[in-house]
Amino acid sequence: MWASLRYWGTALLGLAALPAIVIVTQATDDLVPVRVPVWEVLRAGVMLLAGAWAGGRAQSRGIGRTLLLGGVLGVVQLICELPGLVIVSDGTAASWEEWLHYWIWVPQVMAPLLLATAIFPDGRPALPMAVTFSTLAIVMTSFTVATYNWPRSDGGAGYNPVFMFLRLPPYPSIVITLVIVLVAAAYVLASLVIRWKAGETAVRRPLLYPLAALLFGIVYALLHPALPAAAGDIWEVLPPVYCAALALAVRPLPGIRRLRSL
Repeated sequence: MWASLRYWGTALLGLAALPAIVIVTQATDDLVPVRVPVWEVLRAGVMLLAGAWAGGRAQSRGIGRTLLLGGVLGVVQLICELPGLVIVSDGTAASWEEWLHYWIWVPQVMAPLLLATAIFPDGRPALPMAVTFSTLAIVMTSFTVATYNWPRSDGGAGYNPVFMFLRLPPYPSIVITLVIVLVAAAYVLASLVIRWKAGETAVRRPLLYPLAALLFGIVYALLHPALPAAAGDIWEVLPPVYCAALALAVRPLPGIRRLRSL
Protein backbone atom coordinates (compact mmCIF):
# COMPACT_ATOMS: atom_id res chain seq x y z
CA MET A 1 0.00 0.00 0.00
CA TRP A 2 2.74 2.46 0.97
CA ALA A 3 4.65 1.68 -2.22
CA SER A 4 1.54 2.42 -4.25
CA LEU A 5 1.07 5.71 -2.38
CA ARG A 6 4.64 6.72 -3.21
CA TYR A 7 4.04 6.10 -6.90
CA TRP A 8 0.78 8.03 -6.90
CA GLY A 9 2.27 10.81 -4.80
CA THR A 10 5.10 11.30 -7.29
CA ALA A 11 2.68 11.19 -10.21
CA LEU A 12 0.30 13.71 -8.64
CA LEU A 13 3.16 16.11 -7.88
CA GLY A 14 4.27 15.90 -11.50
CA LEU A 15 0.72 16.37 -12.76
CA ALA A 16 0.29 19.42 -10.53
CA ALA A 17 3.52 20.90 -11.92
CA LEU A 18 2.43 20.58 -15.56
CA PRO A 19 -0.20 23.38 -15.66
CA ALA A 20 2.02 25.61 -13.51
CA ILE A 21 4.92 25.21 -15.95
CA VAL A 22 2.69 25.99 -18.93
CA ILE A 23 1.25 29.11 -17.24
CA VAL A 24 4.68 30.41 -16.25
CA THR A 25 6.05 29.68 -19.72
CA GLN A 26 3.30 31.68 -21.38
CA ALA A 27 3.71 34.57 -18.95
CA THR A 28 7.47 34.95 -19.43
CA ASP A 29 7.28 37.07 -22.56
CA ASP A 30 4.40 39.44 -23.29
CA LEU A 31 5.83 40.51 -26.64
CA VAL A 32 6.57 37.19 -28.30
CA PRO A 33 3.90 34.45 -28.20
CA VAL A 34 5.24 31.32 -26.52
CA ARG A 35 4.40 27.98 -28.11
CA VAL A 36 2.74 25.70 -25.59
CA PRO A 37 4.24 22.21 -26.05
CA VAL A 38 0.90 20.41 -25.96
CA TRP A 39 2.26 17.01 -26.94
CA GLU A 40 5.07 17.23 -24.40
CA VAL A 41 2.53 18.00 -21.68
CA LEU A 42 0.33 15.10 -22.80
CA ARG A 43 3.26 12.70 -23.01
CA ALA A 44 4.50 13.58 -19.52
CA GLY A 45 1.02 13.37 -18.02
CA VAL A 46 0.23 9.98 -19.53
CA MET A 47 3.60 8.56 -18.46
CA LEU A 48 3.08 9.78 -14.88
CA LEU A 49 -0.36 8.20 -14.68
CA ALA A 50 0.80 4.98 -16.37
CA GLY A 51 3.76 4.70 -13.99
CA ALA A 52 1.58 5.15 -10.92
CA TRP A 53 -1.02 2.71 -12.26
CA ALA A 54 1.52 -0.01 -13.10
CA GLY A 55 3.46 0.58 -9.88
CA GLY A 56 0.38 -0.27 -7.82
CA ARG A 57 1.07 -3.99 -8.24
CA ALA A 58 4.10 -5.64 -6.69
CA GLN A 59 4.86 -7.72 -9.79
CA SER A 60 4.87 -4.71 -12.12
CA ARG A 61 6.63 -2.11 -9.96
CA GLY A 62 9.74 -2.28 -12.12
CA ILE A 63 7.61 -1.35 -15.11
CA GLY A 64 5.90 1.36 -13.07
CA ARG A 65 9.25 2.86 -12.04
CA THR A 66 10.38 2.98 -15.66
CA LEU A 67 7.20 4.67 -16.86
CA LEU A 68 7.21 7.05 -13.91
CA LEU A 69 10.82 7.97 -14.69
CA GLY A 70 9.72 8.88 -18.22
CA GLY A 71 7.01 11.13 -16.79
CA VAL A 72 9.42 12.87 -14.43
CA LEU A 73 11.85 13.44 -17.30
CA GLY A 74 8.94 14.90 -19.24
CA VAL A 75 8.33 17.40 -16.44
CA VAL A 76 12.03 18.30 -16.48
CA GLN A 77 11.84 18.75 -20.24
CA LEU A 78 8.97 21.18 -19.79
CA ILE A 79 10.89 23.05 -17.10
CA CYS A 80 13.55 23.51 -19.76
CA GLU A 81 11.00 25.63 -21.65
CA LEU A 82 11.36 28.28 -18.95
CA PRO A 83 13.90 31.09 -19.33
CA GLY A 84 17.20 29.98 -17.88
CA LEU A 85 20.81 30.80 -17.37
CA VAL A 86 22.76 31.77 -20.47
CA ILE A 87 26.45 30.96 -20.40
CA VAL A 88 29.23 31.73 -22.83
CA SER A 89 30.77 29.01 -24.93
CA ASP A 90 33.41 29.79 -27.56
CA GLY A 91 32.39 33.43 -27.46
CA THR A 92 28.74 32.78 -28.27
CA ALA A 93 25.73 32.14 -26.10
CA ALA A 94 24.73 28.61 -25.13
CA SER A 95 21.63 27.93 -23.07
CA TRP A 96 21.69 25.22 -20.42
CA GLU A 97 17.96 24.64 -20.50
CA GLU A 98 17.91 24.37 -24.30
CA TRP A 99 20.75 21.88 -24.14
CA LEU A 100 18.80 19.72 -21.69
CA HIS A 101 15.68 20.06 -23.83
CA TYR A 102 17.71 18.92 -26.83
CA TRP A 103 18.52 15.45 -25.47
CA ILE A 104 16.42 14.62 -22.38
CA TRP A 105 13.61 13.24 -24.56
CA VAL A 106 15.92 10.33 -25.46
CA PRO A 107 15.71 8.42 -22.15
CA GLN A 108 12.09 9.52 -21.77
CA VAL A 109 11.10 7.79 -25.03
CA MET A 110 13.56 4.89 -25.05
CA ALA A 111 13.00 3.72 -21.46
CA PRO A 112 9.39 2.57 -22.05
CA LEU A 113 10.09 1.19 -25.54
CA LEU A 114 13.14 -0.84 -24.50
CA LEU A 115 13.61 -1.20 -20.75
CA ALA A 116 9.95 -1.50 -19.70
CA THR A 117 9.26 -3.91 -22.56
CA ALA A 118 12.26 -6.04 -21.60
CA ILE A 119 10.66 -6.82 -18.21
CA PHE A 120 7.07 -6.93 -19.45
CA PRO A 121 4.57 -8.15 -18.29
CA ASP A 122 5.58 -9.44 -14.83
CA GLY A 123 8.66 -7.34 -14.06
CA ARG A 124 11.08 -10.23 -14.70
CA PRO A 125 13.25 -10.33 -17.84
CA ALA A 126 13.01 -13.44 -19.98
CA LEU A 127 16.48 -12.51 -21.26
CA PRO A 128 18.64 -10.62 -18.72
CA MET A 129 20.80 -9.38 -21.60
CA ALA A 130 17.76 -7.50 -22.88
CA VAL A 131 17.82 -5.35 -19.74
CA THR A 132 21.59 -4.91 -19.96
CA PHE A 133 21.62 -3.81 -23.58
CA SER A 134 18.48 -1.68 -23.15
CA THR A 135 20.13 0.23 -20.32
CA LEU A 136 23.35 0.56 -22.31
CA ALA A 137 21.42 1.75 -25.37
CA ILE A 138 19.61 4.44 -23.36
CA VAL A 139 22.85 5.67 -21.77
CA MET A 140 24.85 5.65 -25.01
CA THR A 141 22.13 7.34 -27.05
CA SER A 142 21.64 10.04 -24.42
CA PHE A 143 25.40 10.61 -24.22
CA THR A 144 25.80 10.74 -28.00
CA VAL A 145 22.96 13.21 -28.50
CA ALA A 146 24.00 15.33 -25.52
CA THR A 147 27.62 15.64 -26.64
CA TYR A 148 26.98 16.12 -30.33
CA ASN A 149 27.61 19.46 -32.04
CA TRP A 150 24.77 21.59 -30.68
CA PRO A 151 22.98 23.86 -31.29
CA ARG A 152 23.33 24.10 -35.05
CA SER A 153 21.19 27.18 -35.64
CA ASP A 154 22.45 30.65 -36.53
CA GLY A 155 23.75 32.56 -33.54
CA GLY A 156 24.06 29.43 -31.40
CA ALA A 157 27.10 27.97 -29.74
CA GLY A 158 29.32 25.74 -31.81
CA TYR A 159 29.33 23.05 -29.11
CA ASN A 160 27.13 22.12 -26.19
CA PRO A 161 27.69 23.98 -22.90
CA VAL A 162 28.73 20.99 -20.78
CA PHE A 163 31.41 19.47 -23.01
CA MET A 164 32.83 22.76 -24.25
CA PHE A 165 36.37 21.41 -24.31
CA LEU A 166 35.54 17.83 -25.22
CA ARG A 167 34.88 17.76 -28.94
CA LEU A 168 34.25 14.13 -29.75
CA PRO A 169 34.26 12.92 -33.35
CA PRO A 170 30.56 12.35 -33.97
CA TYR A 171 30.46 9.55 -36.52
CA PRO A 172 32.18 6.69 -34.59
CA SER A 173 30.00 7.46 -31.58
CA ILE A 174 26.84 7.48 -33.71
CA VAL A 175 27.72 4.17 -35.38
CA ILE A 176 28.51 2.46 -32.06
CA THR A 177 25.30 3.79 -30.53
CA LEU A 178 23.21 2.62 -33.47
CA VAL A 179 24.65 -0.90 -33.23
CA ILE A 180 23.92 -1.07 -29.49
CA VAL A 181 20.34 0.15 -30.03
CA LEU A 182 19.74 -2.48 -32.73
CA VAL A 183 21.15 -5.24 -30.50
CA ALA A 184 18.98 -4.06 -27.60
CA ALA A 185 15.87 -4.02 -29.81
CA ALA A 186 16.66 -7.54 -31.04
CA TYR A 187 17.03 -8.82 -27.46
CA VAL A 188 13.76 -7.15 -26.40
CA LEU A 189 11.86 -8.65 -29.33
CA ALA A 190 13.40 -12.05 -28.61
CA SER A 191 12.32 -11.81 -24.98
CA LEU A 192 8.74 -11.12 -26.06
CA VAL A 193 8.82 -14.13 -28.38
CA ILE A 194 10.10 -16.32 -25.53
CA ARG A 195 7.32 -15.02 -23.27
CA TRP A 196 4.73 -15.81 -25.94
CA LYS A 197 5.97 -19.37 -26.60
CA ALA A 198 6.44 -20.28 -22.93
CA GLY A 199 3.42 -18.46 -21.52
CA GLU A 200 -0.16 -19.52 -21.01
CA THR A 201 -3.20 -17.53 -22.10
CA ALA A 202 -2.96 -15.29 -19.03
CA VAL A 203 0.57 -14.31 -20.11
CA ARG A 204 -0.06 -14.12 -23.85
CA ARG A 205 -3.05 -11.78 -23.57
CA PRO A 206 -1.06 -8.85 -22.06
CA LEU A 207 1.56 -9.23 -24.80
CA LEU A 208 -1.06 -8.13 -27.33
CA TYR A 209 -1.27 -4.65 -25.78
CA PRO A 210 2.22 -3.39 -26.74
CA LEU A 211 1.85 -5.13 -30.13
CA ALA A 212 -1.38 -3.22 -30.75
CA ALA A 213 0.32 0.04 -29.72
CA LEU A 214 3.20 -0.58 -32.12
CA LEU A 215 0.79 -1.38 -34.95
CA PHE A 216 -1.03 1.84 -34.17
CA GLY A 217 2.29 3.68 -34.44
CA ILE A 218 3.01 2.13 -37.83
CA VAL A 219 -0.45 3.02 -39.16
CA TYR A 220 -0.16 6.53 -37.74
CA ALA A 221 3.22 7.03 -39.40
CA LEU A 222 1.76 5.95 -42.74
CA LEU A 223 -1.27 8.24 -42.39
CA HIS A 224 0.67 11.16 -40.93
CA PRO A 225 1.26 13.00 -44.26
CA ALA A 226 -2.51 13.29 -44.68
CA LEU A 227 -3.16 14.47 -41.12
CA PRO A 228 -3.31 18.14 -40.03
CA ALA A 229 -0.07 19.76 -38.91
CA ALA A 230 -1.30 19.90 -35.31
CA ALA A 231 -1.46 16.10 -35.16
CA GLY A 232 2.15 15.81 -34.01
CA ASP A 233 4.80 13.41 -35.24
CA ILE A 234 5.17 9.72 -34.46
CA TRP A 235 7.60 10.23 -31.55
CA GLU A 236 5.17 12.63 -29.91
CA VAL A 237 2.13 10.38 -30.28
CA LEU A 238 3.51 6.83 -29.91
CA PRO A 239 5.18 7.05 -26.43
CA PRO A 240 2.03 8.02 -24.48
CA VAL A 241 -0.05 5.45 -26.37
CA TYR A 242 2.57 2.76 -25.73
CA CYS A 243 2.92 3.63 -22.03
CA ALA A 244 -0.85 3.55 -21.57
CA ALA A 245 -0.98 0.15 -23.28
CA LEU A 246 1.72 -1.28 -20.98
CA ALA A 247 -0.01 0.06 -17.87
CA LEU A 248 -3.42 -1.30 -18.86
CA ALA A 249 -1.89 -4.67 -19.69
CA VAL A 250 -0.16 -5.20 -16.35
CA ARG A 251 -3.09 -3.94 -14.30
CA PRO A 252 -6.50 -4.57 -15.91
CA LEU A 253 -9.37 -2.32 -14.92
CA PRO A 254 -11.45 -3.62 -11.99
CA GLY A 255 -14.59 -3.53 -14.15
CA ILE A 256 -12.94 -5.84 -16.69
CA ARG A 257 -11.95 -8.29 -13.96
CA ARG A 258 -15.51 -8.38 -12.63
CA LEU A 259 -16.93 -9.05 -16.10
CA ARG A 260 -14.51 -11.92 -16.63
CA SER A 261 -15.55 -13.50 -13.33
CA LEU A 262 -19.23 -13.62 -14.32
